[in-house]
Amino acid sequence: MIGLRKKSKRQPRMGSAVTLIGEGCRVQGELMSEADLRIEGEFTGTIHAAGEVAVGERGVLRCRELQARDVVVAGRLEGSVQATGTVRLTSTGKLTGRLSAGTLVIEPGAVFEGQSFMTGERKSAQADIPEADGLTAASEGGESGISASAAG
Repeated sequence: MIGLRKKSKRQPRMGSAVTLIGEGCRVQGELMSEADLRIEGEFTGTIHAAGEVAVGERGVLRCRELQARDVVVAGRLEGSVQATGTVRLTSTGKLTGRLSAGTLVIEPGAVFEGQSFMTGERKSAQADIPEADGLTAASEGGESGISASAAG
C-alpha cells in the first residue's frame, strides 16, 4: 500500500489514508495515527500507529517508542520498536536499537544492530540458555542480542 512492500497480499482498508512526512520535513513530538504512516523526512519522538509505519530510503526515524502493526525500514530507524506483526528491513535499511515483533525479516544488504524479542506464542527451549559473551540467539519466541549485517 505504501510502496515499500513488494506485492502485498493485504487489501487496503476502505477509506484508508497514508500520513506522509515528506523529504525535507523535520518533525519532533508524539504522533498518534489510525492511518498508515510513511516517513521520507525526519521524525524524532514517539509514534503510536494502528497501521504500517514505513521509513523511506532517505527517511530517518529516531523513536523513544514506536508502536505499530507492521514496520518497513528502507532508511534509518534508531530506537525502540514494538510491532504486533512484521518488521522488515529492506536491502537499504538500517535499524539500531531494540525491537519486539511477531516476525522479523532482514533482506540481504540490510543492517540490524541491537536486540530482538520475538512475540510468538510458542517459546523455544533455547530461550532459557544463558548468554555467552553477552549475546544470545534463539529460534522462536526468544531474544537475540546479535548485531547482524546481511550481505548479498
